[in-house]
Amino acid sequence: MKSPLRAGGVSLLFLTLAGAGALGAALPDPETFRFQHENVLGTSFELRVRAASAEAAGHAEARALAEIDRLARVFSSYSPDSEFSRWQRTRHTAEPVSADLLAVLGASERWQRESHGAFNPGAEAFSRLWQRAAADNAEPTTKELSDVAVQVARPAWRLDASARTAEHLTEVPLNLNALAKGYIIEEASAAAAQVPGVAGLLLEIGGDLRVRGRFPENIAVTDPRHDEENAAPLLTVPVADQALATSGGYRRTVTVRGQRRSHLIDPRSGEPVRHTAGVTVLAPDAMTADALSTTFSVLAADESLRLAESTPGVACLLVLPDGRQLRSARWPADGWSFSPVAEGVAAKPAATATGEALELVISFEINRPEGGRYQRPYVAAWIEDKDAFPVRTVLLWLLQSEKGQRWIPDLRRWYRGDQVRRLAEEKDLVATVSGATRNPGKYSVVWDGKDDHGEPLKPGNYTFYLEAAREHGTYQLVKHEFAVGGPAFTAELKGNEEIKSAALEYRRVFRK
Repeated sequence: MKSPLRAGGVSLLFLTLAGAGALGAALPDPETFRFQHENVLGTSFELRVRAASAEAAGHAEARALAEIDRLARVFSSYSPDSEFSRWQRTRHTAEPVSADLLAVLGASERWQRESHGAFNPGAEAFSRLWQRAAADNAEPTTKELSDVAVQVARPAWRLDASARTAEHLTEVPLNLNALAKGYIIEEASAAAAQVPGVAGLLLEIGGDLRVRGRFPENIAVTDPRHDEENAAPLLTVPVADQALATSGGYRRTVTVRGQRRSHLIDPRSGEPVRHTAGVTVLAPDAMTADALSTTFSVLAADESLRLAESTPGVACLLVLPDGRQLRSARWPADGWSFSPVAEGVAAKPAATATGEALELVISFEINRPEGGRYQRPYVAAWIEDKDAFPVRTVLLWLLQSEKGQRWIPDLRRWYRGDQVRRLAEEKDLVATVSGATRNPGKYSVVWDGKDDHGEPLKPGNYTFYLEAAREHGTYQLVKHEFAVGGPAFTAELKGNEEIKSAALEYRRVFRK
């Protein structure tokens, strides 16, 4: 079984492929091409295509993005001109709606019934209530929550499938994102798969993905307790002609009176979810996976497992706050687990720590150009010793292709030595990771205090560097000196044209 590249040891590379993609007929030794964008449906986008040529893969990317743009004009809750926004402004009239909107509204009705109200687009009303609470730094009152809960429980619309109309019945704000993203992934991946010359593909948006055709893949699932880009995943799961979706409150939260609360809310009570840390769902299609990953975050664990068992083709993994993993019967047994936790068994208490160590957490945000989606710049993050020798590359984003290798020297300081050049030329792609949706352009990585050979660095003075370059664009470099073995610290680094902001946290951890 192919394993994903893991954090630790030498260094972890994040490489992007340039290329193009078709599905179906046997193709002679198709290549794999990779495309990445930011700010697609408000998050990150990755398309990997097995295709006979770069031209076919490029057509597949164009088809996928065109379908995403078309459906964003239907479902966007941010644009006042989307079909969904315009329909929300109507009341008590049977409005003609597109087949796309009708399909998602109908699926929403189904999951509201199946989940006994744990899935409900009216949860948007509670989201807004908690956002106001965060702004006011005061928790919602019991009466406020109960009053909204009464309104959310009422029917929000009435559908007539034969006439293809939808009647909006409520003043409660609605949000279809928990279904619409899955629907868009399903439709966009189908459009890309129809391109002649495409043998298979993987389309991922914000941690939710669809695999089609000749593209069986082992997908890494984010550990909700360690969600940095280069942290070891919780496990991997084989996905072939299926969809996978992950939900969790570890990346998007609101803070009220010093307490972080999940953005996932139980629409029956209005309370943020606390009893699950992360949920991953395998399903035959992306909309089902998307809906159930949200639903299983809200339901009690035993209810989620029963609903997974009663839904054809569905399997789920639940990660509880104490680290236990609960898996439905259909969850694949041939995945690779990075955790010793067995099915339904609590994690063993950690052994007594034999030493205290320090690790460096690096958080940064890529500057968003004016307009819609955008591509990442090339980025490198690394540590140098007092003699300016690079001792550990923590992160590298570049194009793995002849074109990409040509542009690596634009990362001027990182590229200086033969050591790092060989590193870029020899390493493979990190596996696609399914995790909770992130905000566009925001990433974090962690450095474990070791060098490129896996050995702890000796105490002393070192410098952290974060470098970014864009093809035919700007070049930027930020750095921060610190002492390995010195006191813990936090630091805000000055942003620039490519890196909007960056922050460091040097913190104490216990290791065996």
